[in-house]
Amino acid sequence: MKKYIIIIFFIIWINPLYTQTYYDSNDLKYYLDFSNKIANLKFQEYKIKGPIEEINSFNGNIYTLIKGDSIHWLLQQSTSKNKYLSYLILKGEYKDLVKLAKRESSMKKIEVIKSDRIFSGYFKDYFNFVNEFEYEKINRDRLIGEYLQDAGLTGKYKIKIYRDNGVNYFNLDINGYLELSKKDIVIETNLPTLTKFIGTYDADLNTNLEFIKKGIIAGRISMQDRSIFSLNINLEKKMGTLTLLEVEVDDDGGESIKRKTTTFTIEE
Repeated sequence: MKKYIIIIFFIIWINPLYTQTYYDSNDLKYYLDFSNKIANLKFQEYKIKGPIEEINSFNGNIYTLIKGDSIHWLLQQSTSKNKYLSYLILKGEYKDLVKLAKRESSMKKIEVIKSDRIFSGYFKDYFNFVNEFEYEKINRDRLIGEYLQDAGLTGKYKIKIYRDNGVNYFNLDINGYLELSKKDIVIETNLPTLTKFIGTYDADLNTNLEFIKKGIIAGRISMQDRSIFSLNINLEKKMGTLTLLEVEVDDDGGESIKRKTTTFTIEE
């Protein structure tokens, strides 16, 4: 009897780890909930909220079908339930779309509202979902953006580069813009070494709220998980400094950290 009690307790304890809810990494209030079989999604100007069904096609592909009022969404799964190869936003009878997903063809005329397809990889800019553990981390990171907005720091600013890695550009027209949003930091300039920079906030690197209010923010360099940045922006003095710490790996696998510092003025 004790063994059965222990087994039952173990199942109850681990069960929450296997809830199948995935959140849209672009906007965390939208999700796919396979545990309760319901979805709430937004893509561009399209929204849908309704029951979901997983359908295996005769060709071995797996589709996530979301039922709307008269417009339904059909997403082709990639390697898992949170990655997708293609999408179709369709108008028609739901039963006809079930047949379409199973056969991957239809004898009936179905109106296509919106569609796209890629033939390698999966969508990253949209229909890119994260699990509950990743959701918690991203949610904490994006609180940094909320703090920046509360401090009046979010916005788009024209900037002029006057120094980069010890080289003075003050007498040259090296211009661009800096955009601070609730999601990330984007810098674009005509400086060859800083044509475009994207940084995402990291709550673990921003432990002092007072620093954030003063315009001192740290985070991860996009597409470089082990490289970090620090941005110091002062709107009163109309000055800013971007420091990058990039991890570089040589041919022998040795690692080194390269530091880059760019100083700029805020034109408006």
